[in-house]
Order: sequence, then structure tokens, then C-alpha cells
Amino acid sequence: MLVLAIDPGREKCGLAIVEKNGLILDRKIVSTSKLEQEVPQFLLKWKPQTVLLGDGTFSKLVQKIVTPLLGQVPLLLVDEKNSTYLARKLYFKHNPPKGIWRFIPLGLQVPPEPYDDFAAAFMALRYFEENR
Repeated sequence: MLVLAIDPGREKCGLAIVEKNGLILDRKIVSTSKLEQEVPQFLLKWKPQTVLLGDGTFSKLVQKIVTPLLGQVPLLLVDEKNSTYLARKLYFKHNPPKGIWRFIPLGLQVPPEPYDDFAAAFMALRYFEENR
């Protein structure tokens, strides 16, 4: 089973395609204004069975944009609690610090680039964990 997870935001959104076994197949950060172009591309390329949307502050805005694009693919609102913080851990798992940064605890570090895509991936991983 594949899902497309969306971490909603006012300016940008994280997108992630995640398999039920936890494998992150694709991820991207897109401008919220470009969702109408990007979501159909993800749907065509990956054909996910479900779209997961974080239930945070901008979920209603993103839901209005995304719902008409989904066709028969169901949309589920999922808990977004702590996803940004926990996405940091996922980011550093995939992008381990180098050089002197290796010696600084990860809890004290902030990724050097946006990581909304990892927040989306984390929401998908949590969804699969809760629905085993």
C-alpha cells in the first residue's frame, strides 16, 4: 500500500510517498500555490491508495485545494501533533551531520534546509504504525 502524505502550510507544503513497510519513495517541498500542479503529478506517477493530510493550522486551506484533484482517492485527516519536531530526527537519519556537527547532540541541531517533506513522511509512518 502506498500513501501520499501532505504536511500543510501557508507558504509551502511537504509531500511524501511512503510504502506501508516504511520506505520513503519520493518527497518534495512545494509552494502551496503550486499544489494544483504538483499533486496530480504525484498521483499519476505513484498511484497512492490514500492521501493523508495533516490536521494542523492550514489543513482546511490545503484540503480545499487538493480535494478536487483526487478523483476516487480517499483523503484522510491525520494527527499532525509533534510532526515537525519528530521530522527533524527523520531528516538527520537520512542526512547525518558531517564534520564537527557529528559531535553536537541532534536535539540541539536544526536542519540547514526546510524539512516539511520529512514531516509529511513522518505523518505517513505514524499512520501505518497506528493502523497495523
